[in-house]
Amino acid sequence: MNPIHATRGYAGHHAQAAYSRWAPIYDLLFDLPFHPGRLAAAQAAAQAAGPGGEILVIGVGTGLELPLLPANVHATGIDISAPMLRAARTRVDRQGLSQVKGLHVMDAAALEFPDAAFDVALAPYVMSVVPDVARALDEAWRVLRAGGTLVVMNHFAADKGVRKAVEHRMETAAAWLGWHPNFPYSAIGDWIASRPDARISERRGLPPMKLFTLLRIEKVAAR
Repeated sequence: MNPIHATRGYAGHHAQAAYSRWAPIYDLLFDLPFHPGRLAAAQAAAQAAGPGGEILVIGVGTGLELPLLPANVHATGIDISAPMLRAARTRVDRQGLSQVKGLHVMDAAALEFPDAAFDVALAPYVMSVVPDVARALDEAWRVLRAGGTLVVMNHFAADKGVRKAVEHRMETAAAWLGWHPNFPYSAIGDWIASRPDARISERRGLPPMKLFTLLRIEKVAAR
């Protein structure tokens, strides 16, 4: 077995196990503190998609973003965790979310959709979770139509100070947590810089305490 793929599989197994472990209490812990970021990301995705637009929600989890998307878009969610998706399906049924076309167990690094299938790919709080960030970004980009938008909402590690020290220490528990507290911006910034057809149209910090960053990345004609 290729050692890179073996490492990916090991990391993916731990991420999936952690996700399943968090599923029963995910909403309790991660709803209100993360709501401002989720709302901003959902609004950015809806604005970019427009009425009738197709939105892919990568790492949809229990579906907290889904009610924040307007009824005039078509949303498809994917997640690697079946327990998370069961909660998302319950949310869709309970709230009558007609904008949701489907929810699928799927690996963000191996999307089972054709090229150029979506107007927007929305990745909320997921890039510090996936084992292979570049591959997940490549896949999101592949399924985007020309002129489409990738919306990323994520935490990025601090460059200095107490927060940097805390994040560095927390990184030792990354496998158990299921995400990387010490996740560098370069993991996404370097990928953007390598793509001649990628352009950042928005970057802003969001509450609480600007711990999270919203990136809006446009898929433009190659320069």
